[in-house]
Amino acid sequence: MNKFTIRTEGIKELGAVYSDAPAWFPRFVESNMRGLGRRIAYLMRMQIRRHRYTGALEDSVESEYDTARQSVAVGPTAQRGGKWDAGLLLQRGTGPIPNLPFGPIAEWAAFKGLPAGPVWYKIKTVGVSAHPFLEETLARGDVQVAIQNTAKRLGYDLAAYTVQSIPSGGGGQLVFSQPNIFGGGE
Repeated sequence: MNKFTIRTEGIKELGAVYSDAPAWFPRFVESNMRGLGRRIAYLMRMQIRRHRYTGALEDSVESEYDTARQSVAVGPTAQRGGKWDAGLLLQRGTGPIPNLPFGPIAEWAAFKGLPAGPVWYKIKTVGVSAHPFLEETLARGDVQVAIQNTAKRLGYDLAAYTVQSIPSGGGGQLVFSQPNIFGGGE
């Protein structure tokens, strides 16, 4: 006779641990998300580094954990000219900038080893090209690995805490067995 058997031992204890989850769950999420934020911030700095001039944009990349939403935000905070979001300028580019000063463009062009005149004229008449570093950062394999590893680690942390919190010292177990498909049963 084929049958499916489920045995539960310590299910009451397990239920008690889960019923208290709102008290202990957030600290595991927070520690893992903060770690993920730091890792992605580092990798975003590496992505932005290709567009480096002064390093201000790269150095401004931060990660911030929102406890209420259990989420992490990563991005640059640098400003250009005291009023423009430098990350957004790099991400989206700009339209033409008719009153563009020559000095900062000449410094940047010299840093890159380019002639300043054509660069200045292109920005003045066409604008700055977009460099979508956010998408590029998220598409990086090492970012995907960091996200996957964080999800696994969070799952392991939660499972380990649950088992260790059972009053019997984690000795209870859940056993699931399936009949042998070749005619045997349990």
